Amino acid sequence: MPKNVSQTYAYACLSGLFLGCSFPPMPFGFLAYFSFVPLFLVIESELLKTSSRFIRYFYITFFLYQGIANWWVGSWQKESDPFLIIAGVALQFGHPFFLMLPLLALTYVRKRLANYFVYLLLPIFYVSYEWLHSLTDLSYPWLTLGYMAISLPPLEQCADIFGVWGLSFYFILIQSLLFLIVLQLSKKTSMLTSLSVIAIIVMSFFYGNTRLHSINDITNTSSTITVGIVQPNINPWNKWQGQVEDQISIHKSIMTEVGNQQPDLWVWSETAIPFMTIPLNVYSDFSVLRSYIGTTPILTGFAHLPLIQDPSTEPLAKPFRLIPGTHYVAYNAAALVQDSTVQVHKKMKLTPFGEGVPFSQDIPWLGSILQWGVGISGWKKGEVQSPLHLKKYGKPLASIGTVICIESIYPDFVRNYVPMGANLLVVITNDAWFDNTPGPMQHFAISQMRAIENRRAIARCGNTGVSGIILPNGLPASMAKPQSKTALFGKVPLLSMTSLYSQIGDILPRISSIIALLSLCFAGYTARSKK
Repeated sequence: MPKNVSQTYAYACLSGLFLGCSFPPMPFGFLAYFSFVPLFLVIESELLKTSSRFIRYFYITFFLYQGIANWWVGSWQKESDPFLIIAGVALQFGHPFFLMLPLLALTYVRKRLANYFVYLLLPIFYVSYEWLHSLTDLSYPWLTLGYMAISLPPLEQCADIFGVWGLSFYFILIQSLLFLIVLQLSKKTSMLTSLSVIAIIVMSFFYGNTRLHSINDITNTSSTITVGIVQPNINPWNKWQGQVEDQISIHKSIMTEVGNQQPDLWVWSETAIPFMTIPLNVYSDFSVLRSYIGTTPILTGFAHLPLIQDPSTEPLAKPFRLIPGTHYVAYNAAALVQDSTVQVHKKMKLTPFGEGVPFSQDIPWLGSILQWGVGISGWKKGEVQSPLHLKKYGKPLASIGTVICIESIYPDFVRNYVPMGANLLVVITNDAWFDNTPGPMQHFAISQMRAIENRRAIARCGNTGVSGIILPNGLPASMAKPQSKTALFGKVPLLSMTSLYSQIGDILPRISSIIALLSLCFAGYTARSKK
């Protein structure tokens, strides 16, 4: 136990350092087994003190966690938009208040129930918080603890049971049990708890190893398609300044350099086509692009700008200067262009404050508060999620779940594609805003978790990286060198199997949320009864 204020702050800092160093791409995922234990000692040593002291200690912990794992969000490049830097600073100082909520709930219960075993409620509190933090326009579930398993194969394979939420639950449950051992409540209790920890760890790694081999066997016998991924390495700050034909030419030259290789599908990155022509961007007529791409189908990001008849009914409508008297809304979209058909997916999960002000579609005046200086601010959310259907010679070839950028950090959103029949996931992104930081590699690691959860291969294309093909076991089959102009080819397996998580979805955090609420109510009722 810490014996003075300085030691208490040191323990809080230690937890923050453990958490930050556990998060990918850091290779120290094993620290996730111990990260909260110092903070548990802080709670016990300060149990009779005021709640404000806990807030200070918890803030230090999660400020360090946020700072180590997520410092790159402000971009910090010389071309960075000031608003992006301000958003990064605001996240650094404000997000720790959200991250500490599960610990505050634990402290509330611990103060009212004189029982050390209340620490076993923390996995329930934390998973409930992480799930709730993934809901609404203001959500930011990037720092979900379960991603720490990415550096701990074969543990990561357990994500196909309850998703990344199950791995968060696992890490905190182990720590709660370890803390009970530290307390040495009794020889019998310590022995049973130690055996429980060993059993849980052994079973998780046994399951993961067994599952890894079975998925590999299924993958090796599955049908495949060949995917070509184009990584153009275009400066994101300049791509919106009217040089779209030059950017398309860069893509074309990269595709030409590979010679006679003709994949079943080409993939370009998020908003690879900012604005090219009115027919293309407004009416999704990609005929002007066919001279560039030939006959091979292409899935590309583009800015979709449909016209609005009555701007008074659309809070995000903007005047369209190219057609006087008209208005449009902007969608960050992806188009699958093949033969004479075009299928479009409109991004449904927007980056808070980066692509629009949260809730601005429901509260119109919010949309005019902030306008980002690069690209199109005030994107509109898509409303329909469905796979895009790839065909060859008129016959079905693959059903593609299309994921644009930050959509990949929402487990249930990606999972929804599987019951719809998707046998391939494609993630397109533009992480170039965060080059030379851990951000792009973290985003790649999150895609790895989505592949494991749903047992689907992922073709991932980033403007400057990290581009690659991720197998259904979460391991990269190939990766392109970041910040390079290159094309990557690979055979992508098409699996039709369904993982448990794909079937049951977010049932663990939903049940946890109910138990968490009941636990808080019970603790409050018990304390009131004692008084």
